[in-house]
Amino acid sequence: MIKSDAQRERTAAQIEGFQQALAKVAQDKPAKRSAAIRGSYESMIRQLEDELHEYDLLKSGELALPHIERLDQIAPFIARIRIAKGVSQTELARRLGVSKQVISRYEENEYQTVAIPRLQEILDVIGIKADVTLSA
Repeated sequence: MIKSDAQRERTAAQIEGFQQALAKVAQDKPAKRSAAIRGSYESMIRQLEDELHEYDLLKSGELALPHIERLDQIAPFIARIRIAKGVSQTELARRLGVSKQVISRYEENEYQTVAIPRLQEILDVIGIKADVTLSA
């Protein structure tokens, strides 16, 4: 998943590199090996393009939040929520009083190692209200 504009630019450059490599392989004689390489490049291009598309949708503010039944299911959505709310990693770090590297580490692990009070603080500063219902 792309989590910053810098990562988006690197991903776009990677796509361009794979497209150039694909064009070069396409010039070669058809062979089983070159067909496998083409397939690999095409697959990687599709995957990277999907990531770009998701990031661009999030940046436009489009985000459908799923129904979450457990607190441990929130963490993987934090970066998506942050992006959709237009908050950069740098801005989130500033609001929390931590360095951007701390946010980068959180997001590398999809917030899985962050304590619940910190997750709540993050949701608060990006403007997301969480309703929790306990049932027995």
